[in-house]
Amino acid sequence: MIRKAVFSYYNPDESFGNTGGFVKFSDLIFTTALAIRCASRHFKEVQFVSNDWGIDLFRQFDLPITDYSNKLNELSGVKDVVRYFWAYGKMLAYAMQDKPFIHLDNDVLLWGPLPPKILNARLCFQSQEPFNEEGYQYYNILRECWNNAPLRPKSITDNEVNDFAYNCGICGGHNLDFFKEWLAVSREYIFALENHKVIFEDYKHLLIHHNLWSEQYFGACLIKKNNLRDKVKILCKDAMDIESKYRYAHLWGTLKKQIDVMSFVRLRMIERNIELYKRIDDFCKKNNI
Repeated sequence: MIRKAVFSYYNPDESFGNTGGFVKFSDLIFTTALAIRCASRHFKEVQFVSNDWGIDLFRQFDLPITDYSNKLNELSGVKDVVRYFWAYGKMLAYAMQDKPFIHLDNDVLLWGPLPPKILNARLCFQSQEPFNEEGYQYYNILRECWNNAPLRPKSITDNEVNDFAYNCGICGGHNLDFFKEWLAVSREYIFALENHKVIFEDYKHLLIHHNLWSEQYFGACLIKKNNLRDKVKILCKDAMDIESKYRYAHLWGTLKKQIDVMSFVRLRMIERNIELYKRIDDFCKKNNI
């Protein structure tokens, strides 16, 4: 049974100007804090993996975190690449784990516990992302860039998938070796200098989407390589079905940019922990964020 939740956060700019996909930095803080508080109700351990800047930022809010790790200090020398391949920081957090875990994105809110099938899984993810369905078309668009990359890890090219990848809103399990292999092939592809012209120049217009490939697509290929497809557990095949079956919310895509959604996050924080809300609100007002 998985008893550990992991969150990760890396801001290459170390500034409030990098809002991580939110409209305002205050939205990022409130959402991350609420996600951590929700997870702490269902997991004995809650780890926060970041660099020193991220730890210093979130530690002052007195969140229910049982362990802080500055593992992402390792990214300081490659921050110009990781600025676009932000999922690489998540994969560092996956691969460093020494016990079964669930990594939660900072915009995943667990109103209720995850089901036993997830907590006992060898590998688990939020949902499937079918390449040929509306909303997931970028996998097929990214394939051209991938096909033109000079260096492509053999473990991926020998095990390509053509149906679906896995959404990593939640990601984890008991098979810890898998995450080390996943990190290794992603590192090989992302940081290969011979790939950078293709990725950063020829297909620059796809940069915002390329994490789909090095994280979720590579993960699906390695699952195939290791004959683990029948061992993977997901909440639902279709992400749109999750909330009807579980008390779960993922504020992905444009949801985190909607004013009413961010108002809802703040209201939930007020309802659940008014003192935490005040600490964060005071900080945001002081820093004009």
